[in-house]
Amino acid sequence: MRTLILSDLHLGNGGDYDVFAGGEALPALLDVIAREPARVLVNGDGIDFLMNEDPLELDPARAAAQARAIVAAPESAAVLRALGRVLARGGEVTLRLGNHDVELAVPEVQEILRAALEQPPAVAARLAFQLGDTPAILDVGGARILVTHGEHSDNWNKVDYGRLARLDRFRYAAGSVLVKQLMNPIARRHGLRFVSLLKPDFQGAALAALAVAPGIVKQLFSAASLDIAWQLFKKAGSAASFAEEEEEDLGLAERFAEAGLGAEEAAAVEAALGDGPAAFADEEAMSTASLKLARAGLKLYAGVQRRLAGTLGDAYFHLEPDEAEWADAQRLAKKFDAGAVVIGHTHAARWKAADGLVFANTGTWIWLMQLPRSDAGDEAWAEFIDELRQNPRLLPEKQRAARTLQRFTAVLLDAHEEGGAAMWLVHWDNGELRSLGAARVPPGSAAR
Repeated sequence: MRTLILSDLHLGNGGDYDVFAGGEALPALLDVIAREPARVLVNGDGIDFLMNEDPLELDPARAAAQARAIVAAPESAAVLRALGRVLARGGEVTLRLGNHDVELAVPEVQEILRAALEQPPAVAARLAFQLGDTPAILDVGGARILVTHGEHSDNWNKVDYGRLARLDRFRYAAGSVLVKQLMNPIARRHGLRFVSLLKPDFQGAALAALAVAPGIVKQLFSAASLDIAWQLFKKAGSAASFAEEEEEDLGLAERFAEAGLGAEEAAAVEAALGDGPAAFADEEAMSTASLKLARAGLKLYAGVQRRLAGTLGDAYFHLEPDEAEWADAQRLAKKFDAGAVVIGHTHAARWKAADGLVFANTGTWIWLMQLPRSDAGDEAWAEFIDELRQNPRLLPEKQRAARTLQRFTAVLLDAHEEGGAAMWLVHWDNGELRSLGAARVPPGSAAR
């Protein structure tokens, strides 16, 4: 039985901040895979329960209402029906939890999703759900394939599975707080849709929004009762502020410091965000600060999505993991005695086969945003920021410098004729599966 591993679909409710891009492509891929019985594993963030403005509390009734809204959205419904067809043809479907869909642990949510498969009860009952507290180990031809979402190494988005066992005690990660209180309102109420494409780097998205629309960010901090002076500068916002003791650190100050603003630039930002009139901020200093904030905010996104940093002078498909990604894969392989490691979370497709280990990141099925070239100067970045101000919703007909594109990737596994597993990183491109990397994973574990 072939195995298809996907992640980070982010199926939503059809609202203003939906980012799923595979409404037609993913059902088509699933139907191709399911021509014979197949196993489909959605490795976290298959569904996005954060794309709404409900209170950030894990309440079963609220989670069920969110699930009903998601399954009613046409593109999400089409994918769920396609997963139902995988089951109807004798296959298996498993949804593992990620940091955007911890609500999958709620039994009422599971039943709503099973109903959305539009299959007889006996077929729908085979839809399986898995927590992400431990990796899944797949046996393919005797090879051990480790699968985990990947947020375990991201402190801002790590799921507290210990508290998830008691829904009323669960506490969302700081990244989720930032999404609900700042990113969602920025995207929906103020039309800055581009920030939703920068997940899971929510701190970077906040800095990018600050570069493009500081007045909006200031307004939303106030509406969310967040101390912007403390979050960005680690300063108390007022004499009566006790933010340092009471307010959750959203990780913005460290990223703000990385922008390397000079004293005048930092003062201009502080003036623009302070209680006084924004007009008193130094315009020239604020302009250069915006360039630095945009670069700092998009630095991580540019790093993981190296393919998107322009088309000239940069590798179009750079799949090589960085040192930290490869070291984490080696650590997991050693700890769990696996010959291959498959993760998601970062939205960046990756592939490497070396030293007896095969590593892949399945990428994402959301829209991606192209950035200026890695060697672009201030003029190109100023043009990019200006376009985001003029076209914050990224309407296709207005795109010039800030362009959106798709890259639908997944991992495919099958038994190898010589034993073990044949493993591919694949790209679903205009109705065809194209291999981006292929390797054999030997039976058992490889020596590392």
